[in-house]
Amino acid sequence: MMRRLVGLVAATALAVAGAGVVGAGTGTASAEPAVLTPVSNPVVALTAAGQAFTVRYRSTSVVGKPVMLTGSLLLPKGPVPKGGWPLAVWNHMTTGGADACAPSRATKASPSLAYMTSGDRIATDLLGKGFAVVRPDYEGIGSPGPHPYLIGKSLARAVIDAARAVAAAEPRVGRRVVVSGHSEGAVASLFAAAAPRAEWGALQLKAVAAVTPPTRLGDIVHVVARVPVRAGSPTGELVALAALLISGASTVDPAFADLVTYGGGLSPAATALMPLVEKVCYRELAGPRAFGALAPADLLGARGARAQQHLATIVDHNDVVHLRLPTSLPIRIDSGAVDIVAPAPFINDLVETYRARGSRVDVAVHPGGHSQVPRDPVTAAEVADWLSRW
Repeated sequence: MMRRLVGLVAATALAVAGAGVVGAGTGTASAEPAVLTPVSNPVVALTAAGQAFTVRYRSTSVVGKPVMLTGSLLLPKGPVPKGGWPLAVWNHMTTGGADACAPSRATKASPSLAYMTSGDRIATDLLGKGFAVVRPDYEGIGSPGPHPYLIGKSLARAVIDAARAVAAAEPRVGRRVVVSGHSEGAVASLFAAAAPRAEWGALQLKAVAAVTPPTRLGDIVHVVARVPVRAGSPTGELVALAALLISGASTVDPAFADLVTYGGGLSPAATALMPLVEKVCYRELAGPRAFGALAPADLLGARGARAQQHLATIVDHNDVVHLRLPTSLPIRIDSGAVDIVAPAPFINDLVETYRARGSRVDVAVHPGGHSQVPRDPVTAAEVADWLSRW
């Protein structure tokens, strides 16, 4: 039984989603034009794009301060249609919390390259459908400060401001917009879609597609604390996930931050490793020279039980299951039949919850696991085709 628990939560670390304060607005939306810089790096400038740019845009941090965020913009080949190209916001899966983890900075040598590029097939197919595609890096990844991992209002702010800033800077982009993402990016997409329509300004949000969105993450926190052994890569990923969750929660809850930093919530060994969250990407964070050196239960200090409960409360309160999306907005959710990150029963519950609130939800179940779903060519084509209908 313990082995199955370890496998479940360790795999979750591969691509865990973020969440935010349910029911709260995301802050003041930006409408200033983005700064666009042409880029030729083939990892960022996909071959299907006619033009590619890195993006810098103004936004608001999770604590309400002005901040410059980053990302990339891909423009399709071919003529511009009347009204401009529709805009798709693609949101990436977990890559880590350091600036080097920004997909707009990805190179062939990036240790977390597989995570940074998990959505490339979908982005390519969206370009083929005539969408311009903007891909935000999120707050704290490629920009000052920590990444508010698991904080949906931060993710939503990055998504909405990226779309508005690109539309303001590039006159060939129209007003029709769709959002989509994988894992953490799926949650970013759902939180952005749940934000008040006024925050989108002149843009018209038409649809949201969430690929393998994790839910019920509060359960993971409790499982983590009960795993007493270190087992190489599986538990390394598990402890790295916990570190990202702790860092993210600390950005918005000063009491929790004090508890884990000074109040004995974390063990001395874990406390010493926490600065690595802002220095290395996810794969390295899970390695034997970082959090992979610890068993999951080794994270907790003298007041670990209190820290565990506090973190679980933050995560549970911010789960996507609590979101109330506009009932007029089409929603698509893709899941994997053997996904142990976002298990099918959890996804089914999420879908039924949204439907019970009046939302239209289309569901597609695929034979692969969590990371395989967006990379599958057939699935990618289906997602892009569905988004193009709206």
